[in-house]
Amino acid sequence: MITSGLQSRVDRFDSGPRLHNIKDLAHAGLVQGGLALVRQCGNTPLKRPICRRQSESSSTPYLIMSTIKSFPNGKFQLRVTNKSLDKPFYATFESREQALAYGAQLEGLLAQGIVPTFLLDRKHGLETWTISRCMNEYLRDNSVPVSDVKLLHTIRPSLLTCTTGFLNYDWAEGWIREMKRVQNLSPSTIRHRHGALARCFDWMIRKHPDIMAQNPLRLLKRGFASYTEEDSQLLIAIGKKPKFDVERDRRLDTDEEKRILKILGNTPDEKVFFILALETAMRMRECYTLSVDQVSLIKKTIHLERSKNGDNRQVPLSSTAIALLDDYLRIHAKGIKGREGRLFPFWNGSRNERELDITTSDLSRTFRGIFIDSEVVDLHFHDLRHEATCRLYEKTKLSDVLISKITGHRDVRMLQRYASLRGSDLAIHLW
Repeated sequence: MITSGLQSRVDRFDSGPRLHNIKDLAHAGLVQGGLALVRQCGNTPLKRPICRRQSESSSTPYLIMSTIKSFPNGKFQLRVTNKSLDKPFYATFESREQALAYGAQLEGLLAQGIVPTFLLDRKHGLETWTISRCMNEYLRDNSVPVSDVKLLHTIRPSLLTCTTGFLNYDWAEGWIREMKRVQNLSPSTIRHRHGALARCFDWMIRKHPDIMAQNPLRLLKRGFASYTEEDSQLLIAIGKKPKFDVERDRRLDTDEEKRILKILGNTPDEKVFFILALETAMRMRECYTLSVDQVSLIKKTIHLERSKNGDNRQVPLSSTAIALLDDYLRIHAKGIKGREGRLFPFWNGSRNERELDITTSDLSRTFRGIFIDSEVVDLHFHDLRHEATCRLYEKTKLSDVLISKITGHRDVRMLQRYASLRGSDLAIHLW
């Protein structure tokens, strides 16, 4: 099925051969969230123009012909022909709405005599994909960590009409700028979103070099997620505040731990859950999704499959954890069997991401109440992972590499924030 007659318009510009700033690009429809970026960025100059106007000498209107063809696999192909193009432009989309939106955007540019440079410089047979399609291919062909899957789904709506043809350094800077000035996200959130999409683009370069030749997100300078002075001034002008990295460094004192254990005295499930997290440095989801067959008291290990980073790992058990689990498995054997081997009763066994998120939220709320009842201020359950990792540094002589294998950190440098030992403990080693 082919749809034709996309709206096009014939306009001409009377000034300058190039577009040089974000306002021009936004009016041309090239910047994601254009109007918002115009308000936030004004006439911020680009390092290089990414569009070029055709010569103004000709008075002949730019005739544009666009069609959309649907395929049996559910994809939609946009075809645009124009006298300014040496050959038809093709792009494939996930939905007809995306194809229509992008077609109207491109027609508006061509009608004004503006030809994106990627169309002027394209090689024979080059195809353009939407970023959404890149994500779909990446998620389909790879075992992607759950955290990255969530991040990609989060950023997908804002990039629906963006295609690989527009990806360059200026686009990457503009996307980061939008997350700061429009969405006002924290540097940590910006880095996480950047990382997830950059890994998707890395795969695209390896798998489809004919579609994507370079990854512009890898060209950004170190510290790209930090708010600049200009970012701060623009946000303050509209009543917002810049955001900064806040490294959480909450430790659990001995007295606080005793008060919590006292409150947990009559709730064995929550008590074992709490102690297990402190003894193993496991994440909350890794704890509540445990089943009996993952626990080996003989080998003194817990086997985790598809952790947050998508890896499998063996978590060694301390003598405290072994004694704790031995008693719990024996006393609660009937209940565990009744829930089909699930170690704890907090989870119904569903692997649906939404239900897992609900379980995490409910359990976090439960422990928040327990910490309040124990008069322990500003303690989150995830702080137990930080505390457990610090204790591995304090109580053992294990190297960073070995500790990372226990905690599941892919990058050893991440352990620097977990190894914030108390000054009193460090003082012991001084003269």
